[in-house]
Amino acid sequence: MKKRIRLFIISMILVAAVAIVFFRFGGELLVAEDNIEDVDHAVIVLLMGSVADRALGAADLYGQGKADSILMVRSHITGGEELQRRGITIIGDTENSKNVLVESGVVEDDIRILPGDAQSTKDEALAIADYLEDRLDMDTIILVTSKFHSQRAKVIFNKALEDLDVEIYSAPTPYDPFQASGWYNNREDIQRVATEYLKFMHYLFLEQFQMERES
Repeated sequence: MKKRIRLFIISMILVAAVAIVFFRFGGELLVAEDNIEDVDHAVIVLLMGSVADRALGAADLYGQGKADSILMVRSHITGGEELQRRGITIIGDTENSKNVLVESGVVEDDIRILPGDAQSTKDEALAIADYLEDRLDMDTIILVTSKFHSQRAKVIFNKALEDLDVEIYSAPTPYDPFQASGWYNNREDIQRVATEYLKFMHYLFLEQFQMERES
């Protein structure tokens, strides 16, 4: 009986320790931010999702001379085919992002939207890999996305571009309000962390192997 109680207490202590570590570092582990001080003339890859904050971050980097062009993959619009059938036109995240970029001073000719109907970061990464395959002059990319999405995005792009001689830097937008060190104090940040870890698990156990078959 005493042994069971001792094991129970040890188990609870371990669970508490893991919980404390997760609450302290769980948000920070999701953020990948590289030093891009010496990077210039790269290609910015602007990932779809949140429009305004990500596009503003990309526009700032472009304005600082870190990149000569910005790539986006056209994102999927749920119900888009039915809207088209009914003759209804709406602007999706890609076009909205482009508008923010242009209004922020990015030269329109320096923005390229790749076809893809992307529904995930994996789809975007594979489309970018296909585009860069024969463009040897584009050997450095800067990923711009939300802070909480940046680590997973970099992992996915490293996988998609592993056969290409391309350097990948992560520069999450500073306009994302995500608080990595105190995420548990904000309801939206709690949802972001929980969702992101679930997506990370999905990538580790399933998605990365789909990329191997498609690449």
